[in-house]
Amino acid sequence: MKHKTSQAGFTLIELIAVMVILGILAAVIIPRITTLTSGAYESNVRSMYGVIKNEVNAQAVKKAMTGGASGHQETYPEGSGTTTATGNIGTLANNWLKEWVEDYDETQWYQLNLANHYGNANGSIEANELSNAIVFGYFPHGVLDEIKTDAGTIETGRTSTDLLNIYWIYYAPMTTQLGNDEGLDFDGFFMAVFKDDNDGDFEPTFAQTADADDVTVTENGDTEIDDLHWITVKKP
Repeated sequence: MKHKTSQAGFTLIELIAVMVILGILAAVIIPRITTLTSGAYESNVRSMYGVIKNEVNAQAVKKAMTGGASGHQETYPEGSGTTTATGNIGTLANNWLKEWVEDYDETQWYQLNLANHYGNANGSIEANELSNAIVFGYFPHGVLDEIKTDAGTIETGRTSTDLLNIYWIYYAPMTTQLGNDEGLDFDGFFMAVFKDDNDGDFEPTFAQTADADDVTVTENGDTEIDDLHWITVKKP
């Protein structure tokens, strides 16, 4: 006579307990993974900020060593032109990224040239009261197909529409109080970093007050990273 071997399964209470435990683990682990990923994106931006800051300082030292119209004075590089509605073309296609950064991922970084964008209130001559700015956009999920600035909408020729985790690095040469006093423009520079507000638009504006030690930043939705903010201060 054969006996059937009974096979015990999970009870409903046991299944509910397992589901509760899995839910708790998911609630704890998923936010941690998200935080770690976001931290990695910001770390990449911090590294690029440091590279660009070091490079513009090196360019100023080089200018002082070679002399030129400004004599043997440190003057900082100014961007050229404005990124058009059809994106950077020809020699303006990420030209500063190519010159200043030895190795960058062109699928994640895109350069915007903004003519007469930074209010350089200490400019000693009228032509330099506004300076050309450069914005380096970081798109960890791929460069957006469209980027909006106060100069208009730019078609990048890329395909991504992912608006998450975008950052902006802003650079512009500026004139210090000492530079204004001595008639030497662009003897300093301003840099700042912003976390985009998930709309893919570069929105901050800047107002440098004459004889002030800093610049007024209006975020307009984007969020400035406070410890990634630099302005050269030189006084007579």
